[in-house]
Amino acid sequence: MTRILTYIRYELKIFLGSPSNMFWMIAFPLLLLTVFSIAFSNLRFRELNLEKASIAYDEEAFMSLYFVEAPKEMPNFATLDRSSIENSLFKGQAMTKDQALEALQEGQIEAYVDKNLDLVISKNGINQMIMDEVLTSTKQIASLNLPLTAYEFNRNYVENSNEKSSPIDVVFYSLFAMITLYGAYLSSVIGNRLIVRGQSVSLRNTTSSTPKAWQVMISVAASLLWSLFLILIIVIYTELILKQDFFSPDVKNVPLVLSAILFGIAWGLFLGAMIKKESMQTAATISSLLILSGLSGLFNNDIPLLIQRYFPLITKLNPVSLISKELIKVNMLGNYSTLNTSVLQLLAYSIVLIGISILQIRRKRA
Repeated sequence: MTRILTYIRYELKIFLGSPSNMFWMIAFPLLLLTVFSIAFSNLRFRELNLEKASIAYDEEAFMSLYFVEAPKEMPNFATLDRSSIENSLFKGQAMTKDQALEALQEGQIEAYVDKNLDLVISKNGINQMIMDEVLTSTKQIASLNLPLTAYEFNRNYVENSNEKSSPIDVVFYSLFAMITLYGAYLSSVIGNRLIVRGQSVSLRNTTSSTPKAWQVMISVAASLLWSLFLILIIVIYTELILKQDFFSPDVKNVPLVLSAILFGIAWGLFLGAMIKKESMQTAATISSLLILSGLSGLFNNDIPLLIQRYFPLITKLNPVSLISKELIKVNMLGNYSTLNTSVLQLLAYSIVLIGISILQIRRKRA
């Protein structure tokens, strides 16, 4: 045990003695958080004023749309004007199907409701989602033989009190997810110390009586400790200095963060074992984290929506997407439905990557 602790202390001294480690592991993440907070914090809780959905509809769908919001007084249906409609959710005019499709193509309307209450759209958006919800609920009410006034679409069933969530949070949590993987920068150089690539330290380690597998695991443990220290600094800086309320005091964050850190270390170890030049190792580590984070929404919160729509498998496999999604669900929604699955998936990734890295390191002889 004393020998293992000595190795870990030795690894930590190597980390602390490198100015580049100090920059990438502390200064750079803090700088990113500061820049993102300055750029986006004012957008987090800004209220969005959504315009009413602009629609066209078949005349036979008028009554169902009319009763989406129950009128204060029942009108005279014989004289009721069915050529147009407007409420708090949408406004529109009656059109034939050909007219509506032409208007959709030209962008004059956002949706068309046919006589069967089926929705026709030319693109996805918030208003289109609202109309889909309206029509789905209307059909459910009709199938249950309930009156059309059974559901009030504009009713608020909960009170928003000190709400702290925003679509822009996707960007911030993608950034946090990337930072949890920054242990990859430390572990990417482990291979250089265990595979002889012209460095004296690697020659010394290869002649050690300690098995290479143990040397790898000790280095991983040291990287894990240093990464935990980094995350602690990030959380304190974000909550107390930047005053951005992102993290709830929820113990469910612990297994998620630990599995994320372990994956980052395993990913860096894998790249370091496979790539010979240290400059290429650093470039591959940083660029891969940026690409994965970009796909999860780091640069634009609409990107993960597009990927989910057209390439859902990427979202399911992307570790940064897994981490950012679970951070949002745990800290903003208190939802743990997929937490265990995501943690196990990250652990599986880590085990596979560490196993391949150990085999690669053991295969290389002095």
